[in-house]
Amino acid sequence: MGETQQSVPAAALHLGPYQAAVDAKLAEFNAKNFTAGFWQKQADLWVQDAAAQAELRAYMGWLRVAETMQERVPEIEQFVQEVKAAGFTHVIVMGMGGSSMAPIVFEKSFPKSAEGLEMLVLDTTDPGTVQQIERAVPLETTLCIVASKSGTTAEPLAFGDYFYDRLKALKGDKAGENFVAITDPGSKFIATAESLGYRRVFLNFTEVGGRFSALSYFGLVPAALYGIDIEELLRRSVGMMQANGSNGAVASNPGLELGVALGVLAQQGRDKLTLVTPAGLSDLGLWLEQLIAESTGKHGVGILPVAGEPLADISLYGPDRVFVYVGYAGDADQENQQKLQALEAAGHPVISIRMHDALDLGQEFFRWEVATAVASAVLEINPFDQPNVQAAKTATDKLMKEVAEKGSLPQEAKTLEADGLSYYGGAATTDAKQLLEQFFQAEPGSYVSIQAYLTETPELNAAIAELRATLQQRLHAATTFGYGPRFLHSTGQYHKGGPNTGLFLQLTADNNPDLPLPGRSYSFGTLKDAQAQGDLEALRSADRRTLRVHLGADALAGVRKLTAALKS
Repeated sequence: MGETQQSVPAAALHLGPYQAAVDAKLAEFNAKNFTAGFWQKQADLWVQDAAAQAELRAYMGWLRVAETMQERVPEIEQFVQEVKAAGFTHVIVMGMGGSSMAPIVFEKSFPKSAEGLEMLVLDTTDPGTVQQIERAVPLETTLCIVASKSGTTAEPLAFGDYFYDRLKALKGDKAGENFVAITDPGSKFIATAESLGYRRVFLNFTEVGGRFSALSYFGLVPAALYGIDIEELLRRSVGMMQANGSNGAVASNPGLELGVALGVLAQQGRDKLTLVTPAGLSDLGLWLEQLIAESTGKHGVGILPVAGEPLADISLYGPDRVFVYVGYAGDADQENQQKLQALEAAGHPVISIRMHDALDLGQEFFRWEVATAVASAVLEINPFDQPNVQAAKTATDKLMKEVAEKGSLPQEAKTLEADGLSYYGGAATTDAKQLLEQFFQAEPGSYVSIQAYLTETPELNAAIAELRATLQQRLHAATTFGYGPRFLHSTGQYHKGGPNTGLFLQLTADNNPDLPLPGRSYSFGTLKDAQAQGDLEALRSADRRTLRVHLGADALAGVRKLTAALKS
């Protein structure tokens, strides 16, 4: 083993009664030289369909992107110096899904260094959040990164148009100096960025899919602007590549071992990957949710990441869980550790990974990318497509056409109005408690997905955490939570393509304030409402069980009322 390989933290896998099945699958994969075939992009390790194999091979550029990006470090660092010399103090990353998740993790997991710019990430069409971000920065010295792989993603283009309009009012024809694009070669967005005088266009790599792009320009340009040592981040990532067999045979392959374990556990019913972290790493869950759910949740199978659900009493967990702890070697995190030891003693599989420090995140991104691809091979699916994501986009586009023609969205008939809350879906009844009781019936292995098309605040996060805990205690089922429309680009694939075991609770509220969208006949609020409605239609088309609750003018009070109704 080389020096870089020794620094790779091993995952401790405590699999109990599942160890034998995992060992057998690992032996089977090793017997067919899986690691060598993996690096040779041997698509029949996953699927036998020729078209799917071609797509699979076309999206494996992420395997060596860390090495490629090592050569680009001087170029990125020179750009950072140029931006700072021009007087910029803040940066807003405007993206969705793969172009925004890694920057969120970097910003939340690293303290801002003295050299770095203040960084905010905008990845929601919620007008309240757009307004919060606009008010949080001095616009004239704020760099806006519009990040879209395809160059056609509706949300980042809308964010770019809105902030360009604001900056044009301040700087006239020089507004483009505050903008940077990250997109793929051949994207239509390149010409737009050039015509608007963008400061820089970074061209990413067509063979690197969005959710596998953390170690490309999409993750590294924001990281460098924030003051993170991307050279060291990449050096460790390449060490993880080598540990996974990039330079030839290895005695043990950490990504392969983790991926086989997760795949076999999912096949045996342990398909709820419950992520446990210390507080400072909580946002890693956002990135893992997209990577794992969008890659594996299709054709009625998949692994559901459960992030942000605090460890509860053992009695609340069924035989559908695997617990994965990601923390730091120097942090005892005793409260979580004691609970994990009790879960392991009760027969639940527990996996533990401890990083040296936050600069290990690059290598963990790579470990998990490999593990996700390997788990997909165990499940015999293509990890690089997302066949069900388009359904919600198509439904939203159809609704937006109706807005253009009629001036507003079509209104759905209410099932019930009670205590200031409006219910759409569920059984016809005159009582909210009865409606909720009838809707929230969970069989073993079910999960609840709370989808909040709301403005995020610390108070609302706390109220939704209580709502989650109430549902978990009531149903003894896994609970997941995401802000919309962010999750449409991540767990949305699993919701429609994975096992039909979800109960989907959509929360909406009045858009107050709302914001106009430059050059369009509709507002941010209308776009967000159409995305919520479009997703609900896509879920229903996939025969999923859905309930929408409109919370009215005060979302926080509405969530609290809903929780009280469930508790009674």
